[in-house]
Amino acid sequence: MRILLIGDYSGLHSALKKGLLHHPAIKEVVLVGDGDKFKDFQVDVSLRPKWAMSPWGTFFRKAIHKVCRWDIAELEIGWSGKQAFKNLKDFDVVQLINDRPLQTVPSWERRLLKRLFAQNKRVFLLSCGIDVFGLQYLIAHPEEISLLQPLLDNPALKSHYDYVEVYRKKGVRKTQRLIVERCSAIIASDMDYVNPNKHHPKYVGLLPHPVVVDDIVSSASPENTNTVCIFLGINRGNYIQKGIVYFEEALAIIQRDYNDQIEIVVAEQLPYARYKKEQERADIVLDQVFSKDQGYNALEAMARGKVVFTGASEDFLQQYNLKEGEVCVDAKPNVAYLVAQLKFWIEHPLERKELGQRAQAFVREIHDCKTIANQYVKVWKSKK
Repeated sequence: MRILLIGDYSGLHSALKKGLLHHPAIKEVVLVGDGDKFKDFQVDVSLRPKWAMSPWGTFFRKAIHKVCRWDIAELEIGWSGKQAFKNLKDFDVVQLINDRPLQTVPSWERRLLKRLFAQNKRVFLLSCGIDVFGLQYLIAHPEEISLLQPLLDNPALKSHYDYVEVYRKKGVRKTQRLIVERCSAIIASDMDYVNPNKHHPKYVGLLPHPVVVDDIVSSASPENTNTVCIFLGINRGNYIQKGIVYFEEALAIIQRDYNDQIEIVVAEQLPYARYKKEQERADIVLDQVFSKDQGYNALEAMARGKVVFTGASEDFLQQYNLKEGEVCVDAKPNVAYLVAQLKFWIEHPLERKELGQRAQAFVREIHDCKTIANQYVKVWKSKK
């Protein structure tokens, strides 16, 4: 089988590709994308805008976006896609990371996708990140934990949700209908995307986020140190949506009460390789608040034996038959709760070690990219 993966989000397709290359049925895997912006994941065919990221391009890009609320980089991405797709033919499977996988002008995106569909075989849609079905569902179910909760609580935050509002626009919804009509199946990448899709006739279930566990070495701090390292990664693009402010407020209190016992590392807007290096020495990793499940950064930290504050909802616990706090700490939008949890894990090194060991075992059992690749191949073959 020849596999074409379009787009990447938090390294999901990058990790899946590495797993697929171990599968005996897979002859070739090609990953097309922009490297997930500043994270700079490796791709085979790059759609990364070059002019729009140059000094002059960035100047005009920011000016136009300020006035029009539109990113001119979309045009460059569309042009790059037009050139690249001429040679992307005869793949057995095309998998789209999202219902806006290219993130170019909607009419151009549809033309490119139609060409891609015409010159390849089966198409699969991965529900990963916010999308049309997800946004519609979350607006109709405001009680569910999600990245929309800050906006629902405070409409003044609307300007921070431009990339979410895109999925309400007519052109993007038209693209989504094209993809859903053409695809063989819809797959959820974690628990956050199950409910929005589970009643659709093409939904085939949840396939866990793949993690390249063989490349991950446990990197907990030496046991003889008296300093507990707490790591917080910040992406300004989703600062509000991930609830980072709750972590920052909790850390301010912890810094005051445990100043001599802790080290706080804050990594902001770093490429993935540098982010990973900064995180390695941490004992406790603060990931995100408004989610049901873990993304790649959280899973990778868990695989390293860290205590990770992240999404661990009741739905997640039921899915994997876990108890609360068994493999990670459910991060809630409550500063007092986060402070109490941080104090406990700072003061109990033995419990930190035990949780880290359980987290490692969980990621290796459930999320190993080779295991997940097998699950994807099984779904792809079932839809011939």
